Amino acid sequence: MDQTSGGFLESLPPDLRKLVQSQLRVVRARRGQALLGRGASSTDIYFVLEGSFNVIVYSANGREVSLRTLNAGDTFGELAAVDGLPRSASVVAETESRVAGLRREDFLAAVRQSPDTALWLARMLTAKVREMNERVFELSALNVQARLHCELLRLAKTGLDPHSLLIDPAPTHAELANRIGTHREAVTREMRALVDRNIIRAGRRTLEFIDVARLEHFVGQAVGEVLEVPQAR
Repeated sequence: MDQTSGGFLESLPPDLRKLVQSQLRVVRARRGQALLGRGASSTDIYFVLEGSFNVIVYSANGREVSLRTLNAGDTFGELAAVDGLPRSASVVAETESRVAGLRREDFLAAVRQSPDTALWLARMLTAKVREMNERVFELSALNVQARLHCELLRLAKTGLDPHSLLIDPAPTHAELANRIGTHREAVTREMRALVDRNIIRAGRRTLEFIDVARLEHFVGQAVGEVLEVPQAR
C-alpha cells in the first residue's frame, strides 16, 4: 500500500506508519458508484489504490461539471479532513476501483506528529491549487481547441503506464466536453483533426498518444510558452 498512497505513508516515521497502516480500511467501488457526495458531512480521507475516479459537481439544473480525474496514487477528501466542513464535490468511480480510507481524527493526529507529513500535505494542496489555477485560466482565456489540447496533454502525462501512452478506457467525447466546458460535437471535430495530423489514435474507448511533443507545442503556443516548433512525424 506504500506505493499507492500518494506519498502519505512514506512521509511517516516507521512506528507511526505501522500504526496508520492498521487504521486504514480498504473500500472497493464499482464503476459508476459515488464514494463521496457534494454536501455530505463525512470527513474521511481516501487514497486511490487502483482504478480511476471523476471529481464532479452539479449545477442547479443538473448539469454535470467535471473538475479532475483521479488515478492510483492520488488522494481525495483531504479538504473535509482538514477543515471538517461538508464535501465540496462528488467523487464517482470511472472503473472498478479500490481505495484506502482513513478517519479524519487519525489523519490529523498523524499530521500533527510528523513534520514531514505536514509538509507532504502542504505540497499536495499546493499542487491542486496550481492545477485549479491552470483550469481557470484555460476556461477564461482559451478557445475550445486549445482547451481540448490542454486536457489531452494532462491525460498524456498523468495516470498512464510509464511504458505506454495508451489510455484504456479513455474518456468519451461527452466526458471530455464536460471537462472543458463545451459540447460533444466540438470535441469530436477537434479529435478528428488530431487524428488526421497523426498526433493521436482513437479507438472506441481507447486513446493513444502518437506525438506528445507536437501536442505540447500546441499547448505552449496557446499559452505563450513556445520556444521552438517540433518537426511533424
